[in-house]
Amino acid sequence: MKNVSVFLFVVVTFIFTNYGLIAQPNVRIERGAISRQIRIDETTKITDKKTGKTISYQEYRELTKADPFGYHLEPVFDEYGEVSAYKLRSVTSEERQTHSFTSFAPALRPKVGEPMPEFVMKGIDDKVYRLSDLKGHVVVLSFWISLRKPFWGPKQAQGFAEVLRPYRSETDPLSLGVLQDSKEDIERFLASETLPFIPVPNSYGFHQKFHITGSPSFMVIDKAGNVAAYIEGQDYDQLQKALQVVIR
Repeated sequence: MKNVSVFLFVVVTFIFTNYGLIAQPNVRIERGAISRQIRIDETTKITDKKTGKTISYQEYRELTKADPFGYHLEPVFDEYGEVSAYKLRSVTSEERQTHSFTSFAPALRPKVGEPMPEFVMKGIDDKVYRLSDLKGHVVVLSFWISLRKPFWGPKQAQGFAEVLRPYRSETDPLSLGVLQDSKEDIERFLASETLPFIPVPNSYGFHQKFHITGSPSFMVIDKAGNVAAYIEGQDYDQLQKALQVVIR
């Protein structure tokens, strides 16, 4: 079962105000949009990407004042999927012309066969899921945009549930769904629908942390905490094959 996945493109626009610089990343997708807004101030941690040197807020302001479109801030995500700092770099010639920037680099995505970077996710069930505490269990991370149409529907729910069903036990696989939706929106959805995963509200930062460029995408983590498979798009046949290998 194969379908066309939705690919995400990030455009960052810098807006100057009397209160300082606001960096506003807008995620543009084929149908719909996700937007995030982050304020840069004196408490923001910034380092020079090339030298590793710490850059003060004042130094940053002076640089961007002298050349407003000459620099780009790359977000650094912590284990909670939140921006903890930024790396400053010079823009490319194309970025200078378009004033558009991408925060996704597929080459930096966790690689199959290597340890999965630590993450901590809080599910809609209020439980905290820390990767290091999940050793000995198979984990399936599914990355979605939203439970709203056109990003989610009965076909998505049925297809994913059918793949997981033969391998379900009391503990494995642990299925976590990474979503942009708020806890309130997800709770309203669950009042009338069921999901084949534990939703993780307000967790779009993990898309960027792990450089996930398609939706849906699936990452299977084996019992040792290594990435066993990465599947982009609704290729449930490949997901089923990956589960057959890791769940024995």
